[in-house]
Amino acid sequence: MNRLIDDQGNVKFGIFKSPIDEINYKDFRMSSPMGFTTPKIFKNLLFNQFAFFGLTGPDVIIGMAVIDLKYLSSGFIYIYDRKSGSVSEANKTIVPFSSKIFISPTPSDIACGFKFGNLSISMTNNKITAKAKDIEIDLEYDRSQTAPLRICTKAGYKGWVYTEKTSPINVTGKIINKGRQIEISSPTHMGLMDWTAGYMRRETFWNWAATASTLADGRSLGLNLSCGVNETSFTENAFWIDGKMTKVDMNHFAFNPDNFYDQWTIKSMDGKVNLVFDGEKHREENINAGVVATKFTQLMGNFNGTLKTEDGEIITIKDCPGWAEDHYAKW
Repeated sequence: MNRLIDDQGNVKFGIFKSPIDEINYKDFRMSSPMGFTTPKIFKNLLFNQFAFFGLTGPDVIIGMAVIDLKYLSSGFIYIYDRKSGSVSEANKTIVPFSSKIFISPTPSDIACGFKFGNLSISMTNNKITAKAKDIEIDLEYDRSQTAPLRICTKAGYKGWVYTEKTSPINVTGKIINKGRQIEISSPTHMGLMDWTAGYMRRETFWNWAATASTLADGRSLGLNLSCGVNETSFTENAFWIDGKMTKVDMNHFAFNPDNFYDQWTIKSMDGKVNLVFDGEKHREENINAGVVATKFTQLMGNFNGTLKTEDGEIITIKDCPGWAEDHYAKW
């Protein structure tokens, strides 16, 4: 079994070609910036995890997440009906140490769940099920056609973050939104998965852009770009054409923080990414619970522009559905 923490309690940093089977964070030799050993109870409390699944298609864009911050955790799901312009959404935040949420520390074999009130989410055994008011989701997914980007970076002086991005993934199944059933199948609909865990910076932010879609020529497209997080020595920036990854340098996100619906521009320092994003709808969350705070705006819309592969091919991006996000967090 390939574990992230070695026998001496040290974390492995870098970009990994082989799967990381377990994030064995309890074996991490954790200490304060001044070198004092961190008590076990705090080591467990400070470990954060989340899993996000997104799906795009000509008729819908779906997002859902299970977020475990130990002392405050949450789950959300939304369906954006692109034809009617309506958004169905459910989200719940639960108290510390709840048994109603779990995320297995096994990114190569995702298993997580959330249940509180009328909201339930399960991502396990390559199946996704979710229920909420006006929402029912029953999907199966296949991550085998795209090798994920697996990366572990430093976070602050003593922390670290492991993240695994897989895009696109094939998806089949159905969703029911406000009584309307929609059949889901690839390549018309494509999905992505973001699995992240670690000892994150106490206060952080990021901008994020992603798509999982099918190009006009029939090839699949996956994209994951960020700025502000997970870029200490390495970055989580990449795109995939028919499952082949092109690694990308640092990115600059330019947008209007007073009006997120103004056009965004996203460009990479190495010239491989030159995109604009136009938002259609958004969801947002503003929580200020003292110890924990988040200000989160996630837009759904379309990308246009160009991508340049490792082989020098210029890929034209036209009306590819996806997400752009602005997020401040205090964990």
